[in-house]
Amino acid sequence: MKKLKTLFSLLALVLSFNTMALLGFSEDKKDTEANKEKTAEECEIPTFAKAIGHEDQWLLHNGCPPREKIEEVVKSK
Repeated sequence: MKKLKTLFSLLALVLSFNTMALLGFSEDKKDTEANKEKTAEECEIPTFAKAIGHEDQWLLHNGCPPREKIEEVVKSK
């Protein structure tokens, strides 16, 4: 009887994980706010990042496009 109880418990656990995976209850989806385009003001690289040479890392960490794309946008305006 104990083995049957264990079997049903494991079955319920596996089914619940499968349901979560299939229905997308995980936190893999990014926020819609994070997906919005950043303005040039939001992506302005701060002085400290420039001073230590981490411009690209700062842009990547803050969800901004790479510098090449920013420079293209500025040139096109």
